[in-house]
Amino acid sequence: MRLHRFFIEEHLRNKKDFTLYDTDIIHQLKDVFRLRQGDQLILLDNTGFEYIAEIVVLAKGKGEIKIIDTSAALNIPEKEVWLFASLIKKDNYEWILEKCTELGVSHFVPMLSDRTEKKDLNIERAHKIIKEASEQSGRGVMPTIHDVRDFKDALTHAQEQNMKFLAFHVGGEHFDKEKVLNRKSTLEKSLGIPQEKNAYGIFVGPEGGWSDKEVNLFKEHGVLVYSLGKQVLRTETAAIAISSILLL
Repeated sequence: MRLHRFFIEEHLRNKKDFTLYDTDIIHQLKDVFRLRQGDQLILLDNTGFEYIAEIVVLAKGKGEIKIIDTSAALNIPEKEVWLFASLIKKDNYEWILEKCTELGVSHFVPMLSDRTEKKDLNIERAHKIIKEASEQSGRGVMPTIHDVRDFKDALTHAQEQNMKFLAFHVGGEHFDKEKVLNRKSTLEKSLGIPQEKNAYGIFVGPEGGWSDKEVNLFKEHGVLVYSLGKQVLRTETAAIAISSILLL
């Protein structure tokens, strides 16, 4: 039987036992999964390791846990994908967080662009969605949710990360995966990014698409602009589609 997986905030490296105070996890252990003394689970501390653990005691508000074995987490994406997606309606953006976490996106950077209607994001709720999707999909590390940034700030931030950049727009160049992943943009050449660098920044626009000003800014900054086809895709569809293409 597959062991239940839980991400916790406490670092467990070199520990043999510890006390768990996370009330959400304790509720799941006791009341949802009906685990008891002697049952095993997998704990992850987001450092690239996973820990087979055994329940010693489950009490109200805390649990005594014993670490049985430690190993390197296996399910860590080979590509580091940063998803710079414009904010959209709450449920739709949360769908992006859940599904792109399952696919293996490493960083989410919510953006405010010229045609963005939604202006804020509940980061705490976003973190919870990412955590649950990471546990469900068997990820070895959780992706990071960053604070909301405006378009120019996000573009500058992306350039500081030393990665390949791809923007998606209905009027862009046809996206050919093999060509694109082996092609260097003018920005990458100027930054001296090595060909083997396996990190990608993906820019996906809002429901109304990128403005002409934003498309021109991409070009000025050497960011390659592509299209996923003739159809006009919703933001969440485009984000999930390109994440699938890059990561699966």
